[in-house]
Amino acid sequence: MFNANLFNLKKTEIYRAVKWAKHPAFRFAKPLKKLFLFLFILFFLLFLYAFLTEQFSKSSQSLALGFSTISLTLFLFFRLEDDFLNSKLKKPALKPIIKEAAVWPADFNLAEFLSFKSAQTLSEALKFAKSKKFPEVNSSVLFYALLKNNPNLNFIFSRAVLNTNEINKILRAHFKAAKKEKTRDIYYSNDFQEVILAALKTAPKRGHQRIETGDILISLAKHDLIFKKILIDSKLKVQDIENLTWWLESLEKEIVERKKFWERKNLLKKGSVGKELAAGYTVTLDKFSTDLSETLRKEGFPEIVGRSKEIKVMERILARREINNCLLVGEPGVGRKRVVMDLARKSVLGESLPEVNYKRVVQLDLPALLARTESSSEVENILDRIFQETIRAGNIILVIDEFHNFIGGKERPGVIDISGVVGSYLHLPQFQIVAVTTYSGLHKYIEEKPSILALFEKVELSEVSEDETLMILEKLALYLEAKYKIFVTFPALKEIISLTEKYVSDKPLPKSATDLLDEAMVYVSSQRGKILFPEHIAEIISEKTEIPVGEIEAKEKETLLNLEKLLHQRIINQNEAVDEISASLRRARAEVTVRKGPMGCFLFLGPTGVGKTETAKALAEIYFGSEQRIIRIDMSEFQSVSDIPRLIGSSGEEGFLTTQVRETPFSLILLDEIEKAHSNILNLFLQVLDEGYLTDGLGRKVDFKNSIIIATSNAGYQIILQALKEKREWPSIKPKLLDYLFEKAIFRPEFINRFDAVVVFSPLSKENLLDIAELMLQKLKKSLKEKGIDFVITGPLKEKIVELGYDPTFGARQMRRVIQDKVENILASALLSGELKRGDRIEIDPEQFELKIK
Repeated sequence: MFNANLFNLKKTEIYRAVKWAKHPAFRFAKPLKKLFLFLFILFFLLFLYAFLTEQFSKSSQSLALGFSTISLTLFLFFRLEDDFLNSKLKKPALKPIIKEAAVWPADFNLAEFLSFKSAQTLSEALKFAKSKKFPEVNSSVLFYALLKNNPNLNFIFSRAVLNTNEINKILRAHFKAAKKEKTRDIYYSNDFQEVILAALKTAPKRGHQRIETGDILISLAKHDLIFKKILIDSKLKVQDIENLTWWLESLEKEIVERKKFWERKNLLKKGSVGKELAAGYTVTLDKFSTDLSETLRKEGFPEIVGRSKEIKVMERILARREINNCLLVGEPGVGRKRVVMDLARKSVLGESLPEVNYKRVVQLDLPALLARTESSSEVENILDRIFQETIRAGNIILVIDEFHNFIGGKERPGVIDISGVVGSYLHLPQFQIVAVTTYSGLHKYIEEKPSILALFEKVELSEVSEDETLMILEKLALYLEAKYKIFVTFPALKEIISLTEKYVSDKPLPKSATDLLDEAMVYVSSQRGKILFPEHIAEIISEKTEIPVGEIEAKEKETLLNLEKLLHQRIINQNEAVDEISASLRRARAEVTVRKGPMGCFLFLGPTGVGKTETAKALAEIYFGSEQRIIRIDMSEFQSVSDIPRLIGSSGEEGFLTTQVRETPFSLILLDEIEKAHSNILNLFLQVLDEGYLTDGLGRKVDFKNSIIIATSNAGYQIILQALKEKREWPSIKPKLLDYLFEKAIFRPEFINRFDAVVVFSPLSKENLLDIAELMLQKLKKSLKEKGIDFVITGPLKEKIVELGYDPTFGARQMRRVIQDKVENILASALLSGELKRGDRIEIDPEQFELKIK
């Protein structure tokens, strides 16, 4: 706890500014300044009108001129007074910020580091505490004063879907109860000093020279018990308040800069007259290009978030004397275009390096050029003229998008190889070019031309971070709000990032997130809504991916909680498998643990016909909604390395596994007889089981995180059968089976360890088979009921089917054949012959397998 002497607001220069700001002379300076400016303009125009038209007497003209002079004098007086308050009183000399000290200096006063608005807030907090007769100012009192005296903070709370009126009611009720009960933690606590100290540590990290109100709000979110509870109840974090504060401060900064229209930066945004006079004409280039500098002027010179490192590297490359061409490499959607646009912005505004400043950044439209020419020679002639004009102009940076389409390899439809003509210019210092390409384009085409590649310096763009994506969404949200007249909440932006990261794998950030925000605005607009909430984002993702996302609905909750019971309606015995699957799904859906891999990965071992595949089918129907949600792959078809392209795809060929997962990510993947696959193919699944994704043969990232993977194998089933003959205890069988698999090199330990569980299915007893016979016959009974026929299942029939179908080696599979041969064949013949009709009640004689109609 601080010593009271360490915080004394009244002994600071900033406090004097707070007091002076309340004085009428300064309090009304700003409105009076505007008033007298208006009067000056009015009287001066009146004087000019009277002087030019000579409709008024000389005395009237003199009177108008006199009033305009007086108004101008008063305007200048109040302008100087307001400027003095803002530039001198509100901004006293700065002291170096002390973040932390073991022993504070004798003259240290924490209040000296407050900004004017923060000092105002603290002053009001002190006054409020005094009026309520609180012994000390605490964090809750400071929170109350902050909300009351800073209406601009409504932006933060409204975006966070927090009602400031309700918060004020909570605080007032708390103060009332505290005063009545003299609760020590509220009534006596002076923890506001800890809040200010924490804000002092935060300010430099946020680029502030003084403690701003945003820094105090962030500190309150960390320390004030009431605010912390409000955030918890609203599912918000301190980091969310930090992000919202940044959003508000960036807007306020942008508004202030926009008002200073006289500054050089804002004048440059307006452009200049006769740009052609400052450099050479580019007639041919202008026909086949887009001037990005002019595009920026129309867009208002938006500043991109992040990428400062990559842009600085690009600037250094372009500023060099040799090899001053930049190859920008990144996947579509990572923000390649915005990086080029920000380079153009900095160049126009003179914020880049001297060799890059005040240049035209022009994007060459090669597709348009190709469309208007008939031969490659004509294309080369026009390009040669364009490049010569670029060099003569001396103030142009050329941009070529999708550069790989025009360099290297065989000519493809709609593209042409320009490496010959462009190669003769790339080495010239006056010729600066930014070429944009993808990784696959770089490796497939550009690297085939090493002489061209050697004249470029690569700059790689990776996927942006989630924090940067959030800032991009915040800027985009304001534009979309104006377009759709829909208010965007901050939790909705968070949900966009969370769900795109999990469920949208075909596009990288920020493209996937910005597209989803735009789609969500259209979605809400179509429903005539006025506010975008997280639920809307979850609904859109669910529709697009068919994956249940967002809050777990009551029906899904019931399914998850009763999954064992539901599975046992179809699966006889095999308790271990049912329990492992159910527990894993509950963990994944409730997001108890953060995992990279699929929702669940299981290896089912055991003899054939014991229910391994049936368990997978049951799970697909119960959890995924249909057995059609199974992606079933017979791994015995992939016994050679040459089969890998068939599985994951290659150039010109879709992968059997990867294509289905991309199209149906929310599904169960059943890898049958996995022991028969080639070991190199099993190695592919190590990454899938561990990281949850696989790169297909076309270079695309395929996401398995919303899948359940079940691999089945009957390898080593002899161990199980032998153990049963010897009547060993069941728990001892699994270790012996695994030892056998490792000894025979059927599976490697690192492969087995990637699974959430290795489940050994036990052979079925005759009692189990009776229950399975019941399930099989119930399916037949249901089918006949739809035809209006009542099929009576008898005990002797089940026993006979088990007797004929029981085989420890083949499990229940032989019973399916018995039912087909002995029961279904009889019923089919009776239906076709007309012997069996709607309304009949039937049984099957188990001895002769004859039809009995009752």
